[in-house]
Amino acid sequence: MNEPSAEMRTRLTAWGVTPVGTGFSTPSSELMPGTRGGEAVMLKIALVEEEARGATLLEWWGGHGAARVLARTDRATLMVRATGSRDLTVMAAAGQDAAATAVLVQAALTLHERTPPSSGEVPLVALRDWFQVLLTTRSDDPVLQRAAEQAERLLATTSPADVAVLHGDIHHGNVLDFGDRWAAIDPKGLIGHRAFDFANILCNPTETAALDNLAARLNTISRQASIDPVTLAEWTIAWCGLSLAWARGDAIPTWHARTAPAVADLLLESLNDGDKSSGTFSIGA
Repeated sequence: MNEPSAEMRTRLTAWGVTPVGTGFSTPSSELMPGTRGGEAVMLKIALVEEEARGATLLEWWGGHGAARVLARTDRATLMVRATGSRDLTVMAAAGQDAAATAVLVQAALTLHERTPPSSGEVPLVALRDWFQVLLTTRSDDPVLQRAAEQAERLLATTSPADVAVLHGDIHHGNVLDFGDRWAAIDPKGLIGHRAFDFANILCNPTETAALDNLAARLNTISRQASIDPVTLAEWTIAWCGLSLAWARGDAIPTWHARTAPAVADLLLESLNDGDKSSGTFSIGA
């Protein structure tokens, strides 16, 4: 990356952080690994509002299922850095997909345990607002159309008992090994039906992993999280549509632009062929 920004240099000094290696930037943040008082830390400067909102939520979780925040300003966050050797993406590719999925599900369940904060305590985006790009998209794509219909119905019928504070981006790269535990990083800061936080797991970390393990993952998540499999499949279809709506117009399509419709097609076919009244269905190979 280029030289650290003025704000990064200011926070490094103010919080007594010694950089380790070189920092790096993403379109949404500037990051610097370091140490403080012998503890591995990560200093992050938010470049967009979404990152700042996520940092507020990370602090609110207080280390319960998430990376522990040590200090924070409006844009800067100092948190404990993950240094463990385990990697969920590697596990999924090495024949341990079931174990990786179980870790991800437990991470989401732990985050969901906290009662939603009082209004204004933490800035959270309602799922209906998060889905606006899909709900307002006009397209001849049958997957987008069906996903939008599913999303509208699911949002309209969400019961208060199913509402939780959502990470919003639970996947293999956002739940890390902190040595003594797994913990989440980089939340989006959403609130809505808890099933939404499990949909992303079904579409990651690669297209092959997602499609090869779709049935096993859906059954595992349904059982471990006590979510009806049909409900989980429907939220996943809605999530796939949202992912596609975001990807429209991208100059270089990501693998997600291929994976999302492939996963949605399999789930839609299974829902059409299965017995929804019994709450069960099977996913064909």
